[in-house]
Amino acid sequence: MKRLFTILAALALCTLSTQAQRTTDILDRGLVAIPAASGSGNFISLRIFGDEYYDPEYNLYRDGVKVNDTPLKVSNYSDTAGKASSKY
Repeated sequence: MKRLFTILAALALCTLSTQAQRTTDILDRGLVAIPAASGSGNFISLRIFGDEYYDPEYNLYRDGVKVNDTPLKVSNYSDTAGKASSKY
């Protein structure tokens, strides 16, 4: 009985030290711009890092000019004035 208790205690200690960790790749900031489904403008998607999921804010620039008036608090944006040749 003592031996069974010792084995169970050892297993419990082993499982306590194993915690679920989020594995992530080392990625740079990313942005994807595709033509909007409506046919006017571009749909912009921004990459959110795993460690910045609490209230990230972004500014979006199209061809060197700031597009948004206030910082964006979302990871996507519909730029209705964007063109296929626009650079973000």
